[in-house]
Amino acid sequence: MLLPKTLDSIHSIEKESFKDTLSDMLHTDGLNVALADLIFGHYFVYTLLGNGILQPVFVYEGQISYKHSLAKGLPKLHFCQCSEIQNDFSLENKAHTLSHHHYLAKITKRNAFSFTIKQGLSDVGLYNDYPLELCPMCSDILESMREGQVIDSTLSVYLFNQNFLELLEKNAELRQKEITALQLASLNCYKCKNLIDIDKDMWLQVMPNNILKVSCC
Repeated sequence: MLLPKTLDSIHSIEKESFKDTLSDMLHTDGLNVALADLIFGHYFVYTLLGNGILQPVFVYEGQISYKHSLAKGLPKLHFCQCSEIQNDFSLENKAHTLSHHHYLAKITKRNAFSFTIKQGLSDVGLYNDYPLELCPMCSDILESMREGQVIDSTLSVYLFNQNFLELLEKNAELRQKEITALQLASLNCYKCKNLIDIDKDMWLQVMPNNILKVSCC
C-alpha cells in the first residue's frame, strides 16, 4: 500500500489506480510533497509506503522563478533534515511552503531530475534528467554520519547507491536519534499495526532497496 494517508481520502474503487499513479510519479518525474506522506526522521526524509514501512526520498524544488535562479542558482537536492528543510516544513511554515513552493519527492538511483524555471506565466527553462548539486548542509550531515566508516566512493556515488540506511544499523547513537524522531511521527508498527508513541519501544529494521521497517513488537 502506497501513501496511506493520501489514499484514505480517495474512494476505495479508485484507490488502486491512484496508488499506481502516485508510485509511478514518485519513481519517475517526482511527486508533489503534498501527496507524498513525508515523514521526518532526525537525519533522513522518508515517504510512508504503508504501516511502519518507510523509504528515504530526495526532495527538491521542481519549479523556481527566473529571479530565484539568478540569485541562488538551480535547485539543490535535499536528502537529510538540513536547516532549510526543517524551516520550510516546520509547523509554522509548512502551509506556506506547500502553497508557495513546488517541492517534489523522488526515489531514484540516478542524479537525474526534471524542473522548470518560470518568468511570470512563461517557462524560460525546462530541464529533464538534469544532475542537481547536492545541498551542502545535507552533504555535511551525511559526511558526519559516515565519519569513521571506510567507504571507497565519493559522497554522490555513495548516496545514489541507496545503501545509506545501513549507517543506522552500524551506529547505535545514530540509530537512537532516528528512533526518537520517528517516535513523534505517529507511525504504526508494521507487524501489529498499532500506533507507536513516545512511550513505546521502537525497533528499526533496514531492508534491501533502502527500505526501513518500524516496529514496536
